[in-house]
Amino acid sequence: MPAFAQLIGRLGQDPELRYTNGGNPVVNLSVASNRQKKGAEGERVSVADWFRITVYGRDAEVIAQYAKKGSAIAFNGRLQTESFVDREGQQRTSTCLVADSFEFVPTQKRAEENTEANAEPDAAEREETRPGKKKSRTSKGTAGESDIPF
Repeated sequence: MPAFAQLIGRLGQDPELRYTNGGNPVVNLSVASNRQKKGAEGERVSVADWFRITVYGRDAEVIAQYAKKGSAIAFNGRLQTESFVDREGQQRTSTCLVADSFEFVPTQKRAEENTEANAEPDAAEREETRPGKKKSRTSKGTAGESDIPF
């Protein structure tokens, strides 16, 4: 039975889209996730743990298109461990999260931008959407009821 995991972190570098021999899109990522621990003098110290993530298919294409170094992303998937021999001839193991799904995590800056974008409409927009007034094309260019062809 595979081990399932969820990981939330920030990308360590810009994603690079590649393709398998069969033509399937794939992106390999390094993701940092911070944790707190006590330092030598008892103070709290932030430590970054690095994880390898592999994403296939359409999700790989979306990440390559929209994510960049520092993007915060949450991944769900299964853990996969592989054994290999390193350059010095030592037997090593490596564990990677093979993502089944992901979600971009809103940052504080994005949350503030969204709040400002959804602020109270200006006077022209309020006038056009006033109750009792026939709806027409608004100042933002969206179709009103009179623009619907049926």
